[in-house]
Order: sequence, then structure tokens, then C-alpha cells
Amino acid sequence: ALQQGGLEWAVGAVPVFEGIILALLLRQLLNIQQPGARDLGRLALVAGASLAFVTIAIPVQLQHQWITIGWAIEAAALAWLYRRIPHRGLLYATAGLLGVVFVRLALNPGIFYYEPRGAMRIFNWYLYTYVTCAAAFFLAAWFLSRTQDAVAESKWRVSHLASAGAVVLLFIVLNIEIADFYATGPEIMFRFGATLAQDLTYTIGWLAFGMILLSGSIYVKTQTCRIAAIALIAVTTFKCFLYDLSSLGGLYRIGSFVGLALALT
Repeated sequence: ALQQGGLEWAVGAVPVFEGIILALLLRQLLNIQQPGARDLGRLALVAGASLAFVTIAIPVQLQHQWITIGWAIEAAALAWLYRRIPHRGLLYATAGLLGVVFVRLALNPGIFYYEPRGAMRIFNWYLYTYVTCAAAFFLAAWFLSRTQDAVAESKWRVSHLASAGAVVLLFIVLNIEIADFYATGPEIMFRFGATLAQDLTYTIGWLAFGMILLSGSIYVKTQTCRIAAIALIAVTTFKCFLYDLSSLGGLYRIGSFVGLALALT
């Protein structure tokens, strides 16, 4: 009705209004029962539905990548809610949403066709989509790190998986931005060997990302991230020695050896 009436700009207000109604209902439920006798399942359902309506306003109002961003924000909101209402359904809903967002951004080739490539390089919709979702992953991991977030009886924790997913998304967007910067056609194509500058940009980007990841993993004392960072640095080093340096000669090759040695040091 809003669209047919020429009010497309206000369609997002409908789910926001419904979320407010559910928030008022949640307040009444909290007042009805005492803290020690509350039905966590009912509270989790109403509170989760209220947050869902608010985040649904994003894809309803917008489209394409904003649907994925809305789901990522919803996952972070549910992770925060799980700290307040320790119901396992909220944890599994958070994990499910994070998994869907990761698949849409990491395993979905249609992501490159959501919007046509514009004239702006680096600061484009790829950057804000992946960075926003990665930030939501980190935020959800931080919320869940202080809870019982183990999956079933296994040692896998949703907070650890969310952090790993955020790192993967950031690495993907790094490669997307490099490919987009050197792309000449209407679509992004990942090409090695097209130009020396592009190959060296991949190498420098991977090495810098690996060093930042290694520094961060040492700071937060995460062994898995340290192993991943060292593996990425090793792969980048082999790529530089066996592939990139073969295209250089003279002083450029010497300078590259010195720069790589300093970086590895």
C-alpha cells in the first residue's frame, strides 16, 4: 500500500513499528513474572522477534547487499541478547545467521553482480558491505566470548568461529579491492600474471594482512590465528620468491629482496 501510494521511502517504518510493539510486550512480560520464575523461552522468542523486525527494516527499505548486512547486524544483536537471556535457541539462531552471511559473502558468486562497478575505486560498496559484516562478526564474537557458546557438546565455540569468519571476510575484501582497482571491464576478475603491478600488489597486501593478523593474534593470545597468519606469510613469501621476483631484474630484484627480508624480520 505504501509503495502504490508513492511512499516507498517509508516502507522501513512498518517493521520498526512492529518491533516497538513487541518491545512493549516484552516489557509487560518482564513485569508479570519475577526474575527467578521467568520463562526464558518465551522471553527469548519475543525479544528475538523484536530485534528481527528492527533489522528487517534495513533490507525492506533497501536491497541486494543490504539484506546480508541486515542479517549480520541481527546476528550481533542476538548475540548481545544471549548474554541477557541465556537461551540456547538464541545461540543457535546467532550461529545460523552468521553462517548464512558468511556463505553469501564468501561462497556466492552473485555478490559481484549486485551492483555494477562504478568509477570509485577502493571506497565502494564492497568495502562497506564486507567491513560492516566483519565488524558484526567481531562484535558477536565479543558478546559470545563471555557466555557458554560451545556448540552442543563439542569444543567448537561460536565466538571462535565468528572471529575466524570475520578474518576470512576481511581477507576476501582485500583481494576484491585489489582486483577491482586493476579491473578494466564491467566485471571484477581475479587475474594473476596480467600485470606486474597487480601481482606485486597482491603480494604486498597478503604480507601486510598476515603481519597484522599475527600481531593481533599475539595480542589476544589466539594460537589458531597465529598459525593462520604464519601460513599466510609463508605462502606469500613463496609466491614472492618463486613467481614475482622472476619478473624483476637488476636493482629492482635486489630492492625486493631487501624489502622482503626487512618485512620478515
